[in-house]
Amino acid sequence: MTTGHLLLGVLKHDACAGGLILGKLRLDLRLAYATTEFVLMYGRRHDVTDNRTTDWAGVPHTAAGREVLELALEEANLFSPTYPIGTEHLLLGLLRAPSGMGYRILYHFGLDARRVREARDELWELLRSPE
Repeated sequence: MTTGHLLLGVLKHDACAGGLILGKLRLDLRLAYATTEFVLMYGRRHDVTDNRTTDWAGVPHTAAGREVLELALEEANLFSPTYPIGTEHLLLGLLRAPSGMGYRILYHFGLDARRVREARDELWELLRSPE
């Protein structure tokens, strides 16, 4: 799995935290999804012979894909050691791995980790409503 595949998962679920954050930042999720699919289909070099993958939870990932998952786990643990990895953590992991396709696509749309963190924090503040 590449970072582009991980990004597709975040973009596909607009009602999850990652999708809500991207919506708040005015990202056109359909356009970003179509762009990511396009880059996955046509953007990767097909003549590369070094396609090494590494397993993460029994699924083969590129080195960058594995890095994103490890960064997402780190992001989730910053919130709470018992909080599961969510799409918001995957989104931040993607933005912390500049060698990945997912990072480059998000950067293309003008997103960065600082803006995403601010939007995430605003969303989490809504969850702390006293009512």
